[in-house]
Amino acid sequence: MPAIPSHRTPTSDASWDGPANEARLKTDQDYSYYRRAYAWRDPDGDETKKSSYKFIHHEVDGDGNPGPANVRACITGIAVLNGARGGTTIPDADRQGVYNHLAAHLRDADVEPPELKSRSSSAKIEHRAFPLAGVEVRAEDGDGQPKIMGHAAVFNTLSVDLGFFREKIAPGAFQKTIKEADVRALWNHDPNYVLGRTKSRTLKLAEDDKGLAIEIIPPNTQWARDLMESIKRGDVDQMSFGFRAIKEEWEGDINSPVRVLKEVELFDVSPVTFPAYPATDVSVRSLFNILRDYLPAEPPLAGHSAEAGEDRALAGLAILRKRLEIAEKEI
Repeated sequence: MPAIPSHRTPTSDASWDGPANEARLKTDQDYSYYRRAYAWRDPDGDETKKSSYKFIHHEVDGDGNPGPANVRACITGIAVLNGARGGTTIPDADRQGVYNHLAAHLRDADVEPPELKSRSSSAKIEHRAFPLAGVEVRAEDGDGQPKIMGHAAVFNTLSVDLGFFREKIAPGAFQKTIKEADVRALWNHDPNYVLGRTKSRTLKLAEDDKGLAIEIIPPNTQWARDLMESIKRGDVDQMSFGFRAIKEEWEGDINSPVRVLKEVELFDVSPVTFPAYPATDVSVRSLFNILRDYLPAEPPLAGHSAEAGEDRALAGLAILRKRLEIAEKEI
């Protein structure tokens, strides 16, 4: 179970430093050890690695022994579940279990836990655009049905600047959502113009060596025929897809961060006239919080103190903050 079940322990209202407590935890331990410090475990991760766990909230002593649950850490964890600090990437289905774990510790400390806010899936939907790579409009299998075929996304290819960071998609990012989700193919992300749907088998999605391959059987309507003519002519040559990030990693440094999408929940794929990027949308306002939470400070250079390394990281964040302010003025 990804959300670690609640347990009864002493509590503490001491000051809280999450990274410091996490650093004191022992490495290469088993689940029975890490469950005493965290509230969530990645079911696909190695349970002997600290990196497979999130929501640390127990104080850890100098010998690496998890101790009391920290009240401030539990309150902070619930705030993150509710969207603070850029929110969390754990699945929505796990939020209640993590909340129950943290809230139980707060009640043990005679603290009323903050309410867990509901979150619609659309709140975290992002859109990305790619060229309709190798797209064709053709009839296949002798059935005379016209089909739109090509790739809606390409693996391991850096995106345009998305507003303070670039992005790439790792192979395997779509595998789970292809098996589970009921995805639509839309025209310009408009739900009134449905080109196909996986449930009705008029949209087929598959991962291959190149990326996310699509095959759409559009309806025999005038607007769909007009769209296919526009694709043939090259007037429409980009595909956008709506998704929510489930698992992600960050590469690079504070000056050139790269977000790597490891797993996404896919909502729709859509040929578009004008692709929209986060750097030109109000969602840019949340990007600084995302970077602040995910990007570690750069280590100090040889011969320099740790304080110097922190100063360099803070300077980099100050630059990002200034770019954010400029971008917000332009929206």
